Amino acid sequence: MTKRVRRSWLVLSVSTLLALEPTAGSTATAQTAAELVTTGRALLDSAKYDAAAKVFEKAIKLEDNSANHMWLAEALGNIARKSNVFKQGMMAGRIKREMERARDLDPKNIDPHEGLINFYLEAPSIMGGSVAKAKIEATEIGKINRLRGHFAQVKIAQHEKDSVTVEREYRAAFNDEPDSAVAYATLAFYFVSTKRNAEAFATIDKVLARRPDEPMGLFYLGRVATATGQQLDRGEAALRKYLTIPPNPDDKSRALPPAAHFRLGELLGKKGNNAEARKEYETALQLNPKLEAARNALKALK
Repeated sequence: MTKRVRRSWLVLSVSTLLALEPTAGSTATAQTAAELVTTGRALLDSAKYDAAAKVFEKAIKLEDNSANHMWLAEALGNIARKSNVFKQGMMAGRIKREMERARDLDPKNIDPHEGLINFYLEAPSIMGGSVAKAKIEATEIGKINRLRGHFAQVKIAQHEKDSVTVEREYRAAFNDEPDSAVAYATLAFYFVSTKRNAEAFATIDKVLARRPDEPMGLFYLGRVATATGQQLDRGEAALRKYLTIPPNPDDKSRALPPAAHFRLGELLGKKGNNAEARKEYETALQLNPKLEAARNALKALK
């Protein structure tokens, strides 16, 4: 699994609510709730958080649904993040209420549950923080989606520095969804992080034993090889094989070719083959000129 950055409760994730592409708009001409949301999202993208919050409030008056409350929570969270501690304390209750309303309007929408977990773990108890309440939300997520429920439990266990539960939940995620790239990659990299390299390779090998041409299994074999510095020849072969598999636009879990060339460059660098690593970084940048990781790696080559 690609590394995900843990966001503060002041900046709430609404990744699964992206039903509309943001476009510039004017609140003066927006008539429907959908048009207001489009305008509000454009304002968010422009860091005009106060204006965005007002627009989302108008959208809620027209359409009181879960997504609109989460958009408002997102705007309010950004406002709070840029405010002093006193104002943050005043806003905390409202942010929580918006997420609770979003959850209650659509209990099967996982985003409000996850947003509340972030809030409960990061907010001080005086502002409503509560590990116990976070666990309740994680349990509800598990009823909707077992995989995301396991990862919600991992987040709480990491907050509590409970390594036993972290490993148990990662293993459970893999056992429940053995074909999920997210499940096997996170378990493998958990083993890498705990210096259990043999178990990391064994996790990926279980996937490839059943499906030798599993694209992301090949991709993550290469990544584990690079991360551990072990089985580098095998990892290189896996990444090269991955690059021969035609992309599937419908498979959103697949790493894009620029990322694969970048990862192959990293591995070749680990092998001391800087000339070939340079070629892979250059190919990655030709395919995606905005891939800063490849640009920085290219500059770092001697």
